[in-house]
Amino acid sequence: MMSPALAAFLRATAFLTRLPPVARAFEGGPHPLGKDVLGFPMVGLVAALPAALLLAILPGAGLTSLVAATLAVAVTILITGALHEDGLGDVADGLFGHHGRERALAIMKDSRVGSYGALALIIAVVLRIALIAELVSFSPSGAALAILGAAAFSRGAMVLLWASLPSADPGGLADSVGQPGRLDGWRTAWLGAAILLVLASLGIGLGHALLSLLAGAAMLFAFRRWLHNRLGGQTGDTLGAAQQLTEIAALFALCLG
Repeated sequence: MMSPALAAFLRATAFLTRLPPVARAFEGGPHPLGKDVLGFPMVGLVAALPAALLLAILPGAGLTSLVAATLAVAVTILITGALHEDGLGDVADGLFGHHGRERALAIMKDSRVGSYGALALIIAVVLRIALIAELVSFSPSGAALAILGAAAFSRGAMVLLWASLPSADPGGLADSVGQPGRLDGWRTAWLGAAILLVLASLGIGLGHALLSLLAGAAMLFAFRRWLHNRLGGQTGDTLGAAQQLTEIAALFALCLG
């Protein structure tokens, strides 16, 4: 019989990635996603593992750090189905203009990508490639461990945002799948932070790992405050944006010094 923890992890994996779902994990439902959030950091590890392997192997095969980083980001996007990137683009379109709350929410629901969204996605992808390439030039194995840690941390961060703000879009995706409790939000965030701290310390060093953790946390709480003031809460798109922003902030701090 499948353990509850494994079933929750498999359900979270089915939601956050394009990996095929395991039917047994969904037996005896319904299973609100908000109850499965402790598995999110582990799903981050799964989603980033192929990219980490590429970073560890490709430089030794003679490819440049830029090529290795580009392929790593591309395979991660493929595995996640650009789920979080889609959220970032929608948030940029909805919130970067001078729109009121209701108009901003309507724009975020629109599947079309506007100028703000396109620019945000380009900048985010380019930044991730550049930062990972910088880490690869320092240490391919260190870069592999670092992106695993950042992936776990950023998924924990998005859960904390989800748990700590009310829904700004009742009936929307994040609201319909069951908001996690604050305790689960903090537990998940601490789990992601612990994974980042351990893996980044092994790959880059303890000082950089601590700086990365602080940078990611600062980004998350600044973004949370902005959402509270702008929308009065969170949506599914803002959770995806939080994942992207905290991952970039964590990677940026790892490259300092």
